[in-house]
Amino acid sequence: MKRPLITLLSVGLVLWMAAMARAEVSSVTKIGNDVIVSEGVTVKNATAIGGQVTVDGTVQGDAVAIGGSVVLGSSAVVAGDCISIGGVIVRGRGADVRGDLIEINSAQLTTAVSTVLTEDWEGWSWVFAILSICIFFMILVIALITVTLMPKPFETIATAIRHHTFRAFLWGLLVTIIVVPLAVLLAVSVIGIVLIPLEIIVVVCGVLMGFIALARLVGRGVFLRLRKREPRLLWATFWGLLILWILGWLPYIGPIIKVLAVVIGLGGVVMTRFGTYPLDSGIR
Repeated sequence: MKRPLITLLSVGLVLWMAAMARAEVSSVTKIGNDVIVSEGVTVKNATAIGGQVTVDGTVQGDAVAIGGSVVLGSSAVVAGDCISIGGVIVRGRGADVRGDLIEINSAQLTTAVSTVLTEDWEGWSWVFAILSICIFFMILVIALITVTLMPKPFETIATAIRHHTFRAFLWGLLVTIIVVPLAVLLAVSVIGIVLIPLEIIVVVCGVLMGFIALARLVGRGVFLRLRKREPRLLWATFWGLLILWILGWLPYIGPIIKVLAVVIGLGGVVMTRFGTYPLDSGIR
């Protein structure tokens, strides 16, 4: 009698564990393909890079399409934000979106450029204005992709900058000073010449990661002051980049703000080893 009972309990336990594994909600991220959340299906986040996001089910977080559109069916429920870069957001009647709808596409970019060209910039170069807009959108796309795919390193860097701002500035200043002399030293040998492109790649990646992490920190701070609640990671990053870009256009102090942002961000990257080593774990 005991053996059948034990066997029955074991089978029941296995079935229960399998059901729990299926019920666990996870995120869906695809590159070069469409993401489809069917009716009755629940996911944490839905992200498509180079594809379309179609939602007929439930997304507990954000629905993001980079290089594609976001299509919301009548039964779609999105608890977070809907973001489309390079596409449009199509919302069916009855679709429930509790966050924000963000569209960035060629039509809006054309309008922005037209506005720039028709305004009186009082000495500002049109060429530099258009170039600045292009660089901003390029960094924005890179930021949203990287923050979506690997948010933890940026959180680590931002935390280090927030708690040790001056130290981050000193580290960033030190790295900035030694970059050129290091390249000169590498150039005196054949092996060193081969390593110069690697140095450039590492520095550029460090600057981008630090700038994005600092932008996330700025966006979070402004959002908390205005809305009194914790913003989503993508939303904080977007607003932080926008704020830094606008501040960079201020006369006289704008370039200084940009340089400080780059230096402090780079210092945060160095202190945390590209976001892989939390500062409180042993770096002093």
